[in-house]
Amino acid sequence: MSLNKPILLLISSFIFFGVFIHSSQLQAFSQEAVPRSQYLDYAREAADYTWENYDNLMQRWKESFDPESVFGYRPPGGLLEMAVIYAYLYQQEKNPEYAVRSKKILFSYSGYRSAFPEWAREKRPDYGDGIPMLPDFFTVMRFLRAYDILKTAGALNAEEIHNMQNDIAHSMAYVLQTQEWGPMNRAALRTESLAWAVRALPNHPDAKTWEMQRKALGDDNWGNWQIEDATIYHAVWLYALLGYADAMGKQDELLNTPEMYYYAQYFLHLMCPAGMVPDFGDANWMANWARFLVFFETTANHFKDPQLKWAATTIARKFIDFGEPRNIGLAYNLLDCFLWGGDNIPVQKPGSLSQEVMEDVQGKKIVFRNGWDPDSTYLLLNYRDEGDGGLNFRDYLRDTIPVEEEKMTHGHADENSIILLMSGSSILLHDGGYRDYMPSGPYGAYRQDYFHNRLCVRQEKIWMGQNQGEFRYSTRNAVPGQSILDFLHNAGSYRKVRTQKVDFLSLDDFDYSRTRLTDDSMGYAWDRVIVNVKDPELYVVFDILKSLKEEYFTLANLWHTRKILDQGEHWYDTVYDKIQNHALPTENNLLILFPATHFRFDGTEPEKRHYQDEFLIHQTTAQHFELGETVGFITVLIPHPKDEPPVKWLNKIRVIQTKPDRAGLGVEIDSENRKTVIGVKNDLRMDMARDWRRPRYTYEAGKIGFGEFETNGDFLFASLHGSKITYTIVNLTKAFFKEKPLFEAKSSYYGLAYDASPDKGGLGKLRYWKDEVNINR
Repeated sequence: MSLNKPILLLISSFIFFGVFIHSSQLQAFSQEAVPRSQYLDYAREAADYTWENYDNLMQRWKESFDPESVFGYRPPGGLLEMAVIYAYLYQQEKNPEYAVRSKKILFSYSGYRSAFPEWAREKRPDYGDGIPMLPDFFTVMRFLRAYDILKTAGALNAEEIHNMQNDIAHSMAYVLQTQEWGPMNRAALRTESLAWAVRALPNHPDAKTWEMQRKALGDDNWGNWQIEDATIYHAVWLYALLGYADAMGKQDELLNTPEMYYYAQYFLHLMCPAGMVPDFGDANWMANWARFLVFFETTANHFKDPQLKWAATTIARKFIDFGEPRNIGLAYNLLDCFLWGGDNIPVQKPGSLSQEVMEDVQGKKIVFRNGWDPDSTYLLLNYRDEGDGGLNFRDYLRDTIPVEEEKMTHGHADENSIILLMSGSSILLHDGGYRDYMPSGPYGAYRQDYFHNRLCVRQEKIWMGQNQGEFRYSTRNAVPGQSILDFLHNAGSYRKVRTQKVDFLSLDDFDYSRTRLTDDSMGYAWDRVIVNVKDPELYVVFDILKSLKEEYFTLANLWHTRKILDQGEHWYDTVYDKIQNHALPTENNLLILFPATHFRFDGTEPEKRHYQDEFLIHQTTAQHFELGETVGFITVLIPHPKDEPPVKWLNKIRVIQTKPDRAGLGVEIDSENRKTVIGVKNDLRMDMARDWRRPRYTYEAGKIGFGEFETNGDFLFASLHGSKITYTIVNLTKAFFKEKPLFEAKSSYYGLAYDASPDKGGLGKLRYWKDEVNINR
């Protein structure tokens, strides 16, 4: 495998293995917990199956062996997992055949190096001291674990122990040749192997070095926040830490750290209706579920938590076919489910709905959901940036390996991106995938901003062509403009930005989030406001850019899909029928509607995304900005049954004109006997009119008219039905409807003015005001 060939999976046999139930058959997963004995039975039977097919496994390895692989020498896969399972069974049951099988694997493992030719060895500077018996740091600990179990059980004599120690020591030296440290998956894997080496060979002359490096790498990970933001590598890191703690006999101590409890709740509350943690960052759809299964079984047992047990049960019942126990990689994980999990823990589906996951410092994600069933509606917003933590570790990685396309590390330019939208078991929006080359694919695939459902900003002017969209430069024949992707594409290098949560509310009739991305270098701030309207079920997304300097910007509001089923003026009906090789349910479609069209053009382009052909849908504008000037997009996302015509919505959603113009964005939505009004303020600092006294804000400076409503609030959500108005306004002092007061804060006492003027009364802003009033229309 060379660097210029597609690399769809990184060490695929250990990260992505597993039985996958056809996604088109999503159903309510069984809520009956898997007995621990069933996990052990699977491990035993898979080991027996692999043993019976040993010769076939070896033949396939020989046929696929590639001495030019970028990963170097790789021994046969699946053997070490079998060795651990048989070693454990021998330890528990004393069946000598199990010891014979496990020992055969361990003692023959060194000989596979003969398949790696000398010319290939000479090409690799890391093989200067010889080809290591255990070259893959993902699996070193498995050899050591089997060896330690057999030695402890008395299945190895002194000569066998002596003969094996040299190869182990040589492999451990190789593990330490590459320096990777910090709270991240690759360091945790090395730490786990070092802990097993110290445990298995405590009297070896190199054991002191192993222990020193175990502590150096392990202390960075123990009780610390992981610097990665990628589903696959979260699971690798967590599983490696559990193995590391197990090797030291300190698993309970690890799980008692606040960070491990946090991560248990974090990943639980990210679980999506497809029965798994969604893929974000360097990740693929449904990948690495087996490691999450072990983590949830272990934490459910430790914390005696029925909801964590629900997560484990959901994953196990979805993915594992216990009637076909043949996957030896999965069997290794299920052995740990047996060892670290527990029975007699009830299964309880979580009841929480839309919420932050878990907060706005470390997790930086928001989930909108109406339930926890396979057909529930679910939207995941990721606004995680690199953050301030782990600086030394992030800098080291940047300086050591080619990671220019990554948000350090394994993260994407997905800040403020909608990662996943599901409704009725159908996937309606989805993330872009991991990569198809190393270190990244063309144009930074699939890590750069234009592979995600987000706003992309460039500090140049796009050539929009003539007579395209709303732009009318000439009366001559139309001249095509630039392709959006051609304009946006670059090498894919990651731009460092910072993100903040501005607000989040979850109320009975709507959920509301406002999150901000700031690019200090390019000179703009982008607020994404998501409003989950609960009846009728839809999402209104406001994307608001505020220029932090005088500059020309092009803004492209990007959405991605697999198929466009129908389209018209500023609307697109879409569906995901598959992700890579996973067929998906298609009961629901997604209508993507752009109601605000002035000085914007929209369109579609074909693209390659998540290893498949997809379509980009965009709405784009470009202009010269003054300092502090704002502009915004409105996108309405409407999940609907596939047999429901999308055109029924086209006359039900209208843009509200705001006063002053461009001070805010708003829409009206008609549904049955109700009209819903939603409005957002573009610039949350427009209220600030003075500094010599508090409050700094005034109503006159901050008021915006949204149709018949007027308020200085940041956000308005109102439903008009008959003679009643039900409304919620956020961060306000006053509100009016048809010039009649709905609400006005009462005056309070504000002193200590900076100009020494007399103390006065003033109106403080309420967090929000929610009410229902009768009106005469």
